[in-house]
Formats: sequence, C-alpha cells, structure tokens
Amino acid sequence: MKISLISIIASIFLAGVKLLAGFLGRSSALVSDGANSLSDIVSYTVVMGGLAASNRKADSSHQYGHEKLESIVSFFLAFVILATGVFIGYRGFKTLSSGQTLTTPSLLALGAAIVSIVVKFFLWRITVKGVKATKLNSLRALAGDHLSDIFSSVGALVGIVISRLGWPMFDLIASIVIALLIIRSSFEVFSASYHVLMDASVDAKTRGELERAILLNPNVRRIDLLRTRSSGNGCWVETEICCCGHLHLHEAHDIAEEIHERVERDLPYVRHIMVHVNPCFDDDEHCEECGRNPHLKHSGKDEGQDNSN
Repeated sequence: MKISLISIIASIFLAGVKLLAGFLGRSSALVSDGANSLSDIVSYTVVMGGLAASNRKADSSHQYGHEKLESIVSFFLAFVILATGVFIGYRGFKTLSSGQTLTTPSLLALGAAIVSIVVKFFLWRITVKGVKATKLNSLRALAGDHLSDIFSSVGALVGIVISRLGWPMFDLIASIVIALLIIRSSFEVFSASYHVLMDASVDAKTRGELERAILLNPNVRRIDLLRTRSSGNGCWVETEICCCGHLHLHEAHDIAEEIHERVERDLPYVRHIMVHVNPCFDDDEHCEECGRNPHLKHSGKDEGQDNSN
C-alpha cells in the first residue's frame, strides 16, 4: 500500500514535469513518456485498491480468501500498459509519416528526462525490496513497470541528445522505441497474471522445497502425489505420502498433522497443505517396512501373541 501511494505521488509529479517540459521543450519522446506517466497514475491507483481488497480475510462466500483479486488487478494493469504503448506508437508513426518539419528539443526537455530517470530508479529500488518481502504479483508488475519507465526515459534522453546534435528525427524514433518497450512490458505482466488466474503449478524450485520439507518426516517412505496451484503470492498444496501399512489410524493422523504444521510454518508461501496417507503395500504384497502380511487375520491380537485367555 505504501509503495503504491509513493508511486502515485511520484507519477503525478513526473507526468506534470514531462508533459510540460515536452510541449515547451519541443520533444515528442518526452511527451510520450509523460503520457506513460499519466497511465501509471491510473494503474497504481488500481493496484493499491486491489491490494487492499485481496488482503481481506476469507468469509463464508469466499472460503479460500480474496487473493486472486491481486492477479485480476495485475491483469487489468497489463491492458492499461498495452493501451498506452499502442497510443504512443501510433502517435509516433503518424507524425513520422506525415512529413512535417521536425523541431529540435530544448535543454528543458533534456533536464526533465534526467529527473525522470533518477525518480524512477528510486521507485524501482523500493518496489523491488517490497517484492522480495511480500512476493506479490501486483508489486512485481509494478517493479517491471518502473523498470520499463526507466528504459523509456533513457530512450527519451538519448533521442533528445541526438536530436540536439543535428538529427531531430531521432527524438521521434525514440518515442516509437519507448512505445515498443511499453508494449513488451504489458505482455510480461499479462503472462504473470494469467499464470496465477489459471491455477498454474508452482515452479520447479518451489516444488523441490516442498518435496524436501515433506520428506523430512522419517515415517514418509515416498511421495505418491504432489499437486499445487498458485494463488496470489502463495500456493495451495495437496500431497499423498506413502507410510507403513500397519500404522494405527491415530499414528497416521499424527504424521500427516506434523507435516501439515511444519510445512505451513517453515514455508510461509504455503496457504494450506492437505496431506493424505497411503499404505506402502498393494493388495497381495507384504509391508515393505515391517514385512507383515496386511491380510493376515489376528483376531484382534498382534503377531506372536497367544490368542487364548
């Protein structure tokens, strides 16, 4: 929430500076960059609202919580970023094909581009720290947007400098390059959001962490099934483990409960893990661990005990 608010305030400042300096300083690239900052204001406001909504506790109508709202917000953010890139690109191509006389940007535009790079770098750094702390997809999208904005402002700066050296067309070319970078960023945000909304499985690294955590229990002979689905900045897990087939019900329950509590404690991104215990033998096999026959009738007594009273 704090990062989104800082981003909104900074974007309002940058949009005003870049648009004013772009028009007064005769820089198409800077005007395009300013339009990008205007879309950022809308995007960051939506992100802030989405984060607040996704943090609401589970209720009777949404028993798995509201975390997917965060990915829906990121999905919307991707379309806003895409629309901005398409608009800027269209504007640049239209101006380039019109054959109109191009003007050379002033020092005012040059200074505004430098200010934009410095401010955006600061925003990117604090957002990356937030991503590492929370692993939120919306903040990851925000960090990607800040990085895209840095490249946009650098592109504007390069275009302005080359234009001032005698090639005014480069300012316009820079605005088109900025548009392409923005469009690319929108697809990256879209991909990350789609991944979560479609209940995609966790990556190989996270799956490995889950497997190692489950196998820490000495009673687990193997993992028969491990199924995951992403949700917000976390995941839900289902697993089937193989244990000795002669465990009592309460013993099997204790094993499952120990794994459940430890995994959720040690791996904070696990929202919930459901553990099912399978016996280690098939219909006509002996128990792999203790060698006992699962179908041997004991009349309520363990092997080796006298059945007489």
